[in-house]
Amino acid sequence: MQSMRISKIRVCCADISGNIFALAALLLVSPNLFISDTGGRDIFREIYEKPLEVVGSVCAQAASMRPFKKVALHGASAYFTDKTGRPGISASGVSASIGRQGRALAGHVSAAKAVIPQLAKVENFNIKLRADGKRLEFKRGSGKIFGGKVYAGLSVGLDDLRILDGSVRVSGLDLERFCAGTGFSPGALSGKVNFEARAEPGSLATLDSVAASGGISITNLSAEDLALQRLPIVTRVSQSLRLLRFSEVRGDFNLAEGRLNFNEITGDGDILAFKSTGWIDLKGRFNQNFEGTFSKTFVDGLPRVVRGALNRTSDGGGSFNCKITGTLDRPRIDIDRGMYNRAVGGVFREMFR
Repeated sequence: MQSMRISKIRVCCADISGNIFALAALLLVSPNLFISDTGGRDIFREIYEKPLEVVGSVCAQAASMRPFKKVALHGASAYFTDKTGRPGISASGVSASIGRQGRALAGHVSAAKAVIPQLAKVENFNIKLRADGKRLEFKRGSGKIFGGKVYAGLSVGLDDLRILDGSVRVSGLDLERFCAGTGFSPGALSGKVNFEARAEPGSLATLDSVAASGGISITNLSAEDLALQRLPIVTRVSQSLRLLRFSEVRGDFNLAEGRLNFNEITGDGDILAFKSTGWIDLKGRFNQNFEGTFSKTFVDGLPRVVRGALNRTSDGGGSFNCKITGTLDRPRIDIDRGMYNRAVGGVFREMFR
């Protein structure tokens, strides 16, 4: 994970309920809550790099403090930047109310807005929290995300920060708003996204280590002038391929070591139907084995040489195989050797007609 530093933290109002003098005395005899024995602890950096560990540790310490009863925050915000000063993770309008519940702590946390650059912006998010010193639980989380809704929950063992249970579900996300808000893709994408994933119990609760499986579907998908569609190998087939529409694209995946591995992605469009297997990672790199089929109407309008390079289907369409690799900004297409041979043969046949 990229190194971050906190640039600003603000709390408009904080309420602490308990024996304030006993709490102050406890902090005096236990200064290592916020400062290490060597004086080198950076609590704010830990909040960014190991948020679950810090929250769990603070909750466990608070639960053990008999003078402590309840704490509430109103209007808090925090902003992180990287070493160059570029904005990082931020949260604003944060409120919380957490108090003792027997030997555990329980309460709720909400945020008017939370932003992870190039990934997500969640608004009006609310979630319930519970911690008993051994387990940290977030339940019934919900909020708005790019015109859709997100629901999430997570349970983590504090001894080793391994996931006990966790899931996330997104419904009705507006893909066009997502791209505009994150700068995800050079080109135009639109459609409605539904996504769900469940974490694998036992995996580490860090972004690079969590393991999960799930599925994604996009309805009424439109893709125009993406870097992939502007490649010469695509535009030479037909300029019409610079705008593609699909009634639905669907796929199942598993997440491991920061990489989404797709068992199969399928798409059904007016010009092109496809299925693809492969992977994409969190940095936008991908490797896909792609099988496409053009409709008969589309194939009938192609140059004779291009039609001859395709595998003809029973309904008069044409199919092809290729490998797509690279990144979203710099993709690469390697066509099947058989298609290349048929295309070369077609050129020679045209020359000697």
